[in-house]
Amino acid sequence: MSIAVNNGFTIFRRCTQRFLSSFNMSRPVEPEPGLCCQEGCASCVWLVYAQELLDYYRQKYPNDTAERVKEQIQDKIESPSVKEYVLMELAMSEKRYKEMAMMSKKKKKPG
Repeated sequence: MSIAVNNGFTIFRRCTQRFLSSFNMSRPVEPEPGLCCQEGCASCVWLVYAQELLDYYRQKYPNDTAERVKEQIQDKIESPSVKEYVLMELAMSEKRYKEMAMMSKKKKKPG
């Protein structure tokens, strides 16, 4: 089993790749087996993959994106604690996204 070591450059590179990939709408690549350390770290490869899938599905299917992502990754994550962590982060991300959408709608209303 190999363990991915994340440093600032790697995280920056992933964020840049996610930003650029949002323009070409290519489906994100699933993490290779053995990349996850199974400890639920802040830059977990499954969390990055889930966020990339969420961005991908938001562009293609504006409704029920979080449910689509949950269906896609739920059986692929081995560790129950990592699975719970990723699903919790997905729910929080979806909640923040909806709150931001509501705020932008309120700002657009005249008056």
